[in-house]
Amino acid sequence: MKSITFYLLLMTTLINCQEKEQMNNTKAMEIVNKIPAEKRISYAVHVNALTPYELYLDDILIDYFYEDNMNNTTELNPYLLENGKHKLKIRYLPTVKDMFSKKGLLDPRDIYTREDSRWHVFFVKLNKDPNAVLGYTNEIDYGGSELKIIPPPSQVPYWEQEWELDIKDLPYKLKGWSESEDLSKMDKDQLKKEVVAYYEKQRNLLNNGSINEFLKLSSKQDEELDICTYTTPEQSRIDYDENVELMSKLCPNNMQPMDNYTMKLYANGKLVSLEIPNGKYKSWSALMSKTQKGRVNEWSIKLHKPKGSKDFEIIRK
Repeated sequence: MKSITFYLLLMTTLINCQEKEQMNNTKAMEIVNKIPAEKRISYAVHVNALTPYELYLDDILIDYFYEDNMNNTTELNPYLLENGKHKLKIRYLPTVKDMFSKKGLLDPRDIYTREDSRWHVFFVKLNKDPNAVLGYTNEIDYGGSELKIIPPPSQVPYWEQEWELDIKDLPYKLKGWSESEDLSKMDKDQLKKEVVAYYEKQRNLLNNGSINEFLKLSSKQDEELDICTYTTPEQSRIDYDENVELMSKLCPNNMQPMDNYTMKLYANGKLVSLEIPNGKYKSWSALMSKTQKGRVNEWSIKLHKPKGSKDFEIIRK
């Protein structure tokens, strides 16, 4: 009788999850389907990096690389809630050789030696099309999209540069963390206690193999990401199933203890996360798994508190 009861409860839980997921898919589908193909605009930043770096958008760490020489394109839409002025910041860090030396300084020549040996940062607009070879249909004017880089006047521990981006062509508007509580106004110790407790709960879910329950907590995030990346319900379901399959292999009984982390506030106090502060996995989420074969993965989450709420929600990765 107990096994039958457990089975019925399990089936009810799965059905409820599927119904909620279907509701979110339907809402996202309605919004995405109303956006004409030619207006499915994505903004991105392409970095040709000679040194390690961190990339921020509106005070949110969206990309980082702690080795030398990296070419990477980062889509901005997941962090762009609406049109308007947005701030892009890049932090240049010393080369790997210098980072771990006593000098530990960034040299201007690490950023700009000569015209054909220097950093590049491009801000581009893409007409997304999943059926196109490159994933977009327009030609990119790299000459007209390059952001001017100014190297430091002398050796420094790090060097930051900011640009104001004028975003005009997004066909959507998301709520995200726009109306969230300012966590920087909370007592720091109390905030950290609540955030750690939330992370510990997520760690236990993953370690116990409750993958669907963990993913259910990201439903609002997933709905917004489907909209801003113009993801179809079919592809969203495929992504969800693939995540369940992958996480079911990597997470159960493999989640690592949370014994090395720092609390980070982003988006001017609206977002919070726990991250590894240093070492090989610097800036990785405190939610990490390691299999017996040595495969290490992070399961990143960024939390916010909706205005007037006492509880955290997962709003981005």
